[in-house]
Amino acid sequence: MNSHKKIYLFSNFLPGFSIEDPKRKYIYLLCYFGLFMAFLEFGQDYISSALNQNYFSVVQSLSYKLFWLLFAPFSIGLMYWFNNAASYNSTMVYGALSALLIVFITLAHLVVFSFLLFGISSLVYEDSWSIYYLLTEKLSTRLYIALPVYGIFSVLYYRSIQRNDRNQVKEQNQLKNITVKNGRTTTLVDVDAINWISSDGHYLSVHTETKEHVILDSLKSMITRLPNNFKRIHRSTIVNTDRIRKLKSRGNGDYDVIMDCGTTLRLSRNYTEPLRGQLL
Repeated sequence: MNSHKKIYLFSNFLPGFSIEDPKRKYIYLLCYFGLFMAFLEFGQDYISSALNQNYFSVVQSLSYKLFWLLFAPFSIGLMYWFNNAASYNSTMVYGALSALLIVFITLAHLVVFSFLLFGISSLVYEDSWSIYYLLTEKLSTRLYIALPVYGIFSVLYYRSIQRNDRNQVKEQNQLKNITVKNGRTTTLVDVDAINWISSDGHYLSVHTETKEHVILDSLKSMITRLPNNFKRIHRSTIVNTDRIRKLKSRGNGDYDVIMDCGTTLRLSRNYTEPLRGQLL
């Protein structure tokens, strides 16, 4: 089993907040999005200036591109909220507070952007831009851009959290052992020791290196409780992919599955899709 290193960002100044796989990809996505849009607008400014034979100010053009670069840091506030707002049991309250936060962060984004432009103009130009003009101009020309971006980001990130929570619940509910009862004797079979499981009517045969155990269950029920390294390869077979030595094509879409123990199982063409990218 491959181990994955968890990477924690911003934890020093946002207590209780960490960006882990796959969550940190949203910060990267916003950084790439901001840089791409800034570069695109900068190029558009230059081309427009050249075509109209107007003076092109690099400083002025770049300063206005800060609008796009501010999305990443302000989105951290939204991520912090969604990561820590699970205590709200009321969906209506949670949704209303989330909507208000999106509006607040959007307005904060535009206000900070306006003050940054004001500060830059004060340093570069003798006559700085009016802060009132900047605020009103940005609210009228950038609000309709910033609000949908934060809204879409929030929906995508919230759905990602929900999906991760479901996966964590599934992992917690996964079997660690299978209980096998034989008369008055009860045996716990370690799931990691299982090579494959085959179905025979209402019973399942659990095959390990040393023994075959029979339990009353169904493959449909069993596969939902097993770890992700267990895949269904036939309507009557579940296999531990960690115990597969190799696959051999039959030339008709089916495969022979050669296990580490030497046993050959059949991989039906109808069950190959879950194994693509892993074994095929």
